[in-house]
Parts: sequence; structure tokens; C-alpha cells
Amino acid sequence: MRLEIPQQLIPLAQHIRSGRYRHIIVKGGRGSGKSWSIARVLVANCLGHGLRILCLRESQKSIKLSSKLLIADQIEEMGLSAAYEVQDQQILMRNGKLKGEFQFTGMKEHTSDSFKSYESFDIAWVEEASSVTPVSANKLIPTIRKPGSLLLWSYNPDQESDFVHQLAKSGRDDVLVIECNYHHNKWFPPELEIERKALLRINQDLYDHIWGGQCRSAAGLLFKRIWFADRWTVLPKGLNNYIASDYAAGQDPDKPESDPDWTEHGVAGLGPDGHLYVHDWWFGQDDPTVWINELLRLAATHKPLRLFEEKGPIHRSLDPFIKRAMVAKKVIISRTALQSDSAKAERALGFAAMCAAGMVHFPADEQKYPWVPRVINQLCAFNGQDGRDDDAVDVLSLMARGMNSMANASAPEDKTPKTLKDYFFDGVDDDPDNWKTA
Repeated sequence: MRLEIPQQLIPLAQHIRSGRYRHIIVKGGRGSGKSWSIARVLVANCLGHGLRILCLRESQKSIKLSSKLLIADQIEEMGLSAAYEVQDQQILMRNGKLKGEFQFTGMKEHTSDSFKSYESFDIAWVEEASSVTPVSANKLIPTIRKPGSLLLWSYNPDQESDFVHQLAKSGRDDVLVIECNYHHNKWFPPELEIERKALLRINQDLYDHIWGGQCRSAAGLLFKRIWFADRWTVLPKGLNNYIASDYAAGQDPDKPESDPDWTEHGVAGLGPDGHLYVHDWWFGQDDPTVWINELLRLAATHKPLRLFEEKGPIHRSLDPFIKRAMVAKKVIISRTALQSDSAKAERALGFAAMCAAGMVHFPADEQKYPWVPRVINQLCAFNGQDGRDDDAVDVLSLMARGMNSMANASAPEDKTPKTLKDYFFDGVDDDPDNWKTA
């Protein structure tokens, strides 16, 4: 059988059944022909070897959202309809004595126990793998355990921190990584060529992500990486420190297998020159008892003039615990809670303007401050959409909004003695929602 696929993807066809690799990863930008080429390789090998193939995505609420139509189309294109029976929920294959099948499911919809029903499958193909969480991946990988079985991942790179991208960078001997982009695809259609050239003229960074297969964090969308090139090596004297925090309520007891949200605390000092020097950070997926202690540790260390928080159900629910911890540890912080009514991207514009003007500086020493690449990567990956890791962006946006709300954020600290009640958050949080329903 002549298998027409891009030359760049020939190693996929060579090793799909070689047994040499546990994982094969195919990555790249749009228009590369990754998906239909993989479908063709799987259809041919199912026919020749009688394979059971599981096709997955992170979430699949209906069969229409699966790769079933893609595989059915390739079966027809390859002239193999006589050997395959395309049913409503599955595709079956019979070739003489050989039998095979394609099954389709979502990873998010399964528990570790329900995944066990797929342990006899030969190949698991995870499409759009950049959206796969570590929780889902670690349920799937031990399930595909048949001798000689293979995990096949395909994705357009999105963020550096994505599970599949970290697997691709791992350097493991049992992982084959194939990169394929539009210029490797001799069937690249003229309609896409028009779109490719149009984007290249408008936005090089976004072009590198969409067509060049770069991670968002490498390309830079709203925030440009070049904005963070001017780093500090020695902190200026006379900084007025501030803390901004994005709180999470911790693990959802009703979803013990889900990934908890992140809590982040950022510390930055505003200098007499009006520049912002980010110099300490904490982040974790811990329950409030842990991150409240970390918040107070940072406050005791840096003595901030103000803590900026986001109003909402989580803030209102946990505010009494923060107050009690402040009193118990004798670490009192002046707090301002800000309402977040507008969209994420709109809230980030103030901080983006500071960055564009060269007024935001991170530490130069990434070994001493290992959180720096993570924060900058989140900034450069930020596109204003929900569902991505952007808690660091929320913190810094809150910081800029909070300082902008002050009459003179870089003025010397007011030494007037204060009572304990002066340090609790400003205004009234009248949000009627409970944090458990947010």
C-alpha cells in the first residue's frame, strides 16, 4: 500500500509498530498535515496488523467532537471502505482473520478505574494533546500496558508548562519527537497560504505560534518577551514594597482527582523613578492554611505598604481566616480589595503599558529566583482567554491597578500610628455569591 504523507512524518510510519518507542510525539503549527497523516498511518496499520486503537482528547462531550470523522474520511480516501465498518460510536475492521477497531473517548470523563477497560488496546492516540492535564495523562499512561503498546501524542504547541510539551523536552530514550510544520506539507492548500502570509504581515509573534509551532510563551502575544530583557542585578534602595495575591480555595472535595487552582503571591517594589522591581514570589496548589502562612511570611519579610486582593466570593469567605492569622502572627497588613468587573485582557492593560514603557524589571539571576521564567512565560502566553494558567498575570495586573488607585504609590510611607481595624480591607464586599458556587 502506498502511504501518501509528508516526508517529515515517515519516521512515524516506520516506528508505529517497531516497539522501539513507548511514546511518539508529533508537534507543529497549523497546516502541517499532522492529523490526517496520523489517521492514515493508523488506518493502514490497523488493516495490516489487526490493532485496537483508542482515540482520545482531553474532553469529548459527543462523538462529533472526536477524530472519528477524520478517520472515516481517510478510510474512504485510501479506498479501504470494504474492510471497515463505520458505526455511530466506533469503527470496526475485518481483514480476513484479522480484526481491529477504533474507539473514541474523552480523558476528562474517566476515572482511573473506568480507564482500566482500555488496557488491552495496542495504541492510544491523544489528539490536541496540549490541553491534556497531568491528572488525565497519569490516568491514561499506566492503562496502556499491553506488550508493545504505544502512546501517540499530537499537538500544536501552546504553553511551555503543558504536560505533553514537557514530555517532548524530557530527552527520554523511549520518546520519539517529530516536528512538522506547513513547509513540510507539499499538499499545503493555497487558501491557507493566503492566511499565513496575511498574519505574517500583521503580527510576527502570533505567526510564530500559529504557523511556526512555537509555544505561546515563546512567541509573546499581549506581553512581548523583549519587554522583560532589562533585568535588575541589585535592587535599588528606597523601594516601597507591595504585595498582590490571587487566591484559590484549594482542592474541591467533590472532585478529588481534579487539578486544584493555583494561589499566587507576588512582591514588587516601586522605586523613586516610578519603575516596578519584582523581587519575590510564591505559588502553590495548597489549601488556604498553607498560602495564608506564606502570605504572612512574605509580609513579615518585605513589610509592604499595601496588599492588593481581588473582591469576590473566595475573598469574602476566607477574609476572616486571614484576619485571625494576621492577629495571631502579629503581622498586620494594610489591605485593599479591588473589584474585577471587566475582562481579563482589559484588566491587564495597565500592567502591559508599564511593561511596554520599560518600567517593569525582573531579577537577572534565574537560579536564585527560579520563579522568574514561569512568571514571564505566563505573561507572554497570556491571550485573555479562560482556562489557561494565567494566575501570575492576574497578580501583576492587580498590582498595577492597585497602585494606580493610590494617590502616590511611590511616596514615603505614612508613619501615623494606626489601629488594628485600619489594616483590614477597604470597602464592602457585597458580592452575594458563595465561593463554593463560583
